[in-house]
Amino acid sequence: MKKMKTYIQLLLVALFLPVLSACDQEDDVIDIFTGKTWYMTYIAVEGQNKMYDFWQNDQDAREKSFKTITGDNYTLVFEGANVNDVAIGTFSGKATSASVNGDWSANGDNRELKITIKNGGGTDGDKYLGKAFMDGLKSAFKYGGDNKNLYIYYKEGQTVKFISFAPQRNSGN
Repeated sequence: MKKMKTYIQLLLVALFLPVLSACDQEDDVIDIFTGKTWYMTYIAVEGQNKMYDFWQNDQDAREKSFKTITGDNYTLVFEGANVNDVAIGTFSGKATSASVNGDWSANGDNRELKITIKNGGGTDGDKYLGKAFMDGLKSAFKYGGDNKNLYIYYKEGQTVKFISFAPQRNSGN
């Protein structure tokens, strides 16, 4: 009987161990942001998963803009470390003709994101996606995702939009 009680106790511990370890809802922010080159996949209004129509149905402008999504255009690279439960570091990025770099911090508890542009961030050659990419970085306030998808949320007037990123195939993840 004592042996059976011990088995039951061990079984209960084994069953509840995953539950206890899953209680931490804080993101591993360093794993999410660093160690890869992020490339933009699309920009959308919060709650939607399709490219926002920056071109107002101008198909020629849309096609021209989409042709700029190549190489190292629309990319971000984050470097950083955890300091007092907040990830902080530096970043660099590029739209088409405009480059940008600066500092960033992200809080895994509330997903707050702060981006401070130190250099660059000027007007990009693409007045649609390039402009939205740079404006989004300047107005970023939160993030979402994991180490396979990154969403940087920003406000444009009263509208919340996000830039969706995926790791570049040859960037480590």
